[in-house]
Amino acid sequence: MLTRDTDMIIEELINSSCGEAADPRCRHLLFHALHGLVRTAQAEQLRRLRSDVELATGGAAQMAAGGVSLTAGCGSGSTGPT
Repeated sequence: MLTRDTDMIIEELINSSCGEAADPRCRHLLFHALHGLVRTAQAEQLRRLRSDVELATGGAAQMAAGGVSLTAGCGSGSTGPT
């Protein structure tokens, strides 16, 4: 039983492109191919989000300069990036 929105959308895409009576093996392969595409897109989105956070907080410049992380706080005894 499909519970996630993504799985239901993938199922609708398969039904609209292959039809309801398509070969079960073909449907299975297409489902997993589309699901893999969704996972790849999610990973890319997360990587971009993390990159944007680094840029927004100045973390990239801080790490390149060898400074202390902004989240470590003063007097934490940290001598390097965290």
